[in-house]
Amino acid sequence: MTIQRPSRNSAALRCIVLAMAANLSAPGIAAAPTASPASPSGASAPETVEAFLARAEGELDAATEASNRADWVHATNITPDTDWLSSAARNRLAALSLDLAREAAAFDPTAAGPVERRKLDLLRRLTNVPPPADKRKAARLSALQTSLSSNYATGAFDFQGKATSLRQAEDLLAKTRDPEQARLLWEGWRESAKRLKSDYAEMVDLSRQGARELGFADMGELWRAGYDRSPSQVEADLDKDWAALKPLYAALHCFTRKRLSERYGASVQPRTGPIRADLLGNMWSQNWGNIFDIVYPGPVERPDIDKYLLAAGYDPMRMVKTAEGFYVSLGFDPLPASFWTSSQFVEPADRAVDCNPSAWTIDNRSDVRLKMCIRVTRAQFRTVYHELGHDFYNLAYVKQPFLFRRGADEGFHEGIGDFIALSATTLGNYKRLGIVPADAPGGDDIGQLLQKALDEVPLLPFAVALDKWRWSVFAGRIAPDHYNDSWWKLVAEYQGVAPPRPRPADGFDAGAKYHVAENVPYISYLKARLYQYQFHEAACHMAKWKGPLHLCSIYGDKEVGTRLRQMLALGGSRPNSEALALFTGSSDADPRAMLEYYRPVLRWLEKQNGGERCGW
Repeated sequence: MTIQRPSRNSAALRCIVLAMAANLSAPGIAAAPTASPASPSGASAPETVEAFLARAEGELDAATEASNRADWVHATNITPDTDWLSSAARNRLAALSLDLAREAAAFDPTAAGPVERRKLDLLRRLTNVPPPADKRKAARLSALQTSLSSNYATGAFDFQGKATSLRQAEDLLAKTRDPEQARLLWEGWRESAKRLKSDYAEMVDLSRQGARELGFADMGELWRAGYDRSPSQVEADLDKDWAALKPLYAALHCFTRKRLSERYGASVQPRTGPIRADLLGNMWSQNWGNIFDIVYPGPVERPDIDKYLLAAGYDPMRMVKTAEGFYVSLGFDPLPASFWTSSQFVEPADRAVDCNPSAWTIDNRSDVRLKMCIRVTRAQFRTVYHELGHDFYNLAYVKQPFLFRRGADEGFHEGIGDFIALSATTLGNYKRLGIVPADAPGGDDIGQLLQKALDEVPLLPFAVALDKWRWSVFAGRIAPDHYNDSWWKLVAEYQGVAPPRPRPADGFDAGAKYHVAENVPYISYLKARLYQYQFHEAACHMAKWKGPLHLCSIYGDKEVGTRLRQMLALGGSRPNSEALALFTGSSDADPRAMLEYYRPVLRWLEKQNGGERCGW
């Protein structure tokens, strides 16, 4: 998935860590107005809320570890046997989660203390994909999730007479400058994803039943309850944030379309209207950094980090060690020894594995891991920083009670590593590491910012389109027969991109994205973008940086590291607004820091776009 990689997105972590990012205010769930439930032991005295929570946390701790271990084995060795093991463990965890959610809903939250109330509300939405109470249906839902995961991970298509995986197709699409080859790669992966459609549609129906039994209208409403706000407010916030950020994206879109048209001709890419999706160097048009050489009009004097990494002798292990060193420079403890012996850093030759990068906490304590098939590239180096952000966050809140061992929200968890990457991927830091020679030309300032904007900004409308599509699917407003048409309408509206040729009505192009197969909410990545730049701006102010934000690096600043660890150590014990304010001084996610970061390149883009018919 190039730059922006999902994380902690195994099946088990989807069930617990992503689910545990859910909001703790429980809108839509009716609490019983009377006493707490009876003890499961059959004793006449009702179980106190404190006793129930202690029992629930103990049971979940054990069950999630078992599920994590089964999922790790499955992700790093995909076979029918590990499919079965993963599905069985997930089914047990889902059943326990559902039972505890219903028990939690029987308590009167107004009679509990603030900590207990927060835990009760969290338990009510403990599962990200809620199974129905019917055990047969719950088992079927678990099997569907495993099938979706395995089919996505092992997907392949024929390209030039060879079976081609997503990972191989991504690499080829990033480099090709042949529109016909790009089209074949782009369409080929979507043909592979089509086989997920029937399982996905059935999964949607079963999860809707489960969500309604928990008091939610559907799974989308449950997901939107994840940010210490009501589901309706989360959707309103998304629209407001996108409205603020759209002018930056629109300017980038306009200039990129112009440059693609100049490169390929108007018959391939018209000067007006949407951009052809397969020409953007990314399988989902959510990161355009791979076509910087086409978009940038000046001489490309920026250092070629891919070549410098190889010349400096970097391999996957050294990339991870270097990224760890940045966190350690801020005062974090080094990663535990088990991280280095248990992680998957490269793709093995003897078995099928899930190469999608993700960070894991196996035992809910110190057994953190990284699962990647690392290639020595600039993009992958940034991904390593991103994933380690999850692992260091997991370690920071390990002393919290089980239910609070999570991020302040999922946007926080995604944003930490990206925030660090803003400093780690500056030219100054590459020179500090000796990757880029001290006397190497750095290219002009606008070129560096344009590269970053191409990397980061296109994710924003993709995130909006993806989750708005899923919310409508989950609510039943989009039937399976209309999955593809409705998907491309949203992509056109928000991203301003279009397929190279008309897409089949019976396709499942949204399913070409990992997060759809794995049921991972995606607005967390948009939130992460906002947090990332807010964190960076606040950290640079703490470091007393004088100069443009895009040149700031906080490497080695212990004061920043101390403040950061204080925020991370809260885990999910406090509302996200309090955690954000502790580090940034502001209690709200705000697009202004991101807009300030890119202000110089936005002004430049507006000048370059003079005379163009921007928009789509």
